[in-house]
Amino acid sequence: GVVLLFWEEEEEEEDDVDEITSDMTEDEEESEQEEEEEQVQQQLPMITETDLPPAVLFSQLANENYLVGQAELKRWGELQEMISEGDLSQEELDVLVGRVEKAPGTDTFLDEEGFCKLAEAIDDLFEEVDDETANNEPAQQQKQQEDDFRELKVELLELLEDLDKIGEEEGRLLCGLDCNELEQERVLEVVGELEREPYNKVVTVGGGAVSKEELVGDWELLYSSSSTMKYNEGLSGLAGGLTRFGGLKQKIIGAKYLSDVEYTEQVIGKLGGKSYEVKITGDWDMKTEVSLFTGKPANVMSVTPDNVVYGPRRDKADHWKSLGPMNMLLLSYIDEDLRIMRGNTSTDTLFIWKRC
Repeated sequence: GVVLLFWEEEEEEEDDVDEITSDMTEDEEESEQEEEEEQVQQQLPMITETDLPPAVLFSQLANENYLVGQAELKRWGELQEMISEGDLSQEELDVLVGRVEKAPGTDTFLDEEGFCKLAEAIDDLFEEVDDETANNEPAQQQKQQEDDFRELKVELLELLEDLDKIGEEEGRLLCGLDCNELEQERVLEVVGELEREPYNKVVTVGGGAVSKEELVGDWELLYSSSSTMKYNEGLSGLAGGLTRFGGLKQKIIGAKYLSDVEYTEQVIGKLGGKSYEVKITGDWDMKTEVSLFTGKPANVMSVTPDNVVYGPRRDKADHWKSLGPMNMLLLSYIDEDLRIMRGNTSTDTLFIWKRC
C-alpha cells in the first residue's frame, strides 16, 4: 500500500512539472511574439506630426508598393490618438474605409486618391469643431499655419536629402538626375503643397511681379527633373565618359544697368579622367507674362546665354542646345533661402535651388 501511495505521489509531481513546463513554453512564445511586434514597430515608426497635408502624409505612410492598408493606418499617430481618446471609434473608421474605393487589384489597400478621400471624410467629422477653434483662437491658427509651412519645407528638404543618400549608395547622378518616376512624383506632390503656402512670396504678391532683388545672390541646385539635363548628364552636356556631373551653382547679379547670370558646373573625373569647371555666362531678366496653362500672370525668368568657358576654350553659347531648359523658367516659389522654378512649357519640370 505504501509503494502504491508513493507511485501516485510521484505521478502527481510529474503532472505538476508538465504543467509548469507548458506554462513556461506559453510564456516564452508570448514573449517572442511581443519581441517580434516591437521589432516591427521599430522598423515602421509612428508618424506623429499633426495636420500634415493628405498627400504628404500618404507619402510617409505608404508601403513599398506605394499603398496604405490597415497596418499603415496604425502608424498614423493622429488617427490612433482620435481612437484612443474616443473621438473616433474603430467601427466608425472601418465604415469610412469601406466607403472609399480601393486601389486597383486589391480589396483592402488604398492608393493616394483613396487615402486623400478617407482623410477628407475624417476631417468632415470634425469640421464644425475646427471652425469654432479657428474663430475663437486666431493666434493658434496662425501658429498652426507657420508649423505647417515649416513641416512642408522640412519635408521637401529631407526628401531631397534622402534621394541624395540613395543616389550616393547606388552611384546615381547628383541633383536627382537619375530619379525614377515614383520619386519624381513624390517631390512634385510636396512642391505643389508648398507653393500654395501664404509664405510663398509668389503667392503674397497675388500674381504680380516679384522683385528682381529677391533672386539676386548665389544659389546651389538641389534637384532637377529636366529630361534634357538627364539626357545630357548635366547642364553643359560636357560630362560623360571619363567624367561625371558634380553639381551646379548659379550666381545672379542685379543692378540698375546690369543683370548678369553665371552658372558654374563641376565636372568630376573618374577612372583617370580630369576634373574641371564649366562656366556659362549670360544676361537675365524677370518679367510678368500670362501663363498659357493657368491664364493668370506668371513671373518668368529669361536667360540669354553668352559664352561657355571650359579649360582653355571659350565658345559662343547661342547655339548650345543643352542650355535650353534654363533659358525660360517660371518662378513658382521663393522665400528667404529656397527657390523653385518650373518649366515654361512643361510645368512638371522642376528646378529647386537653395541659397549658398
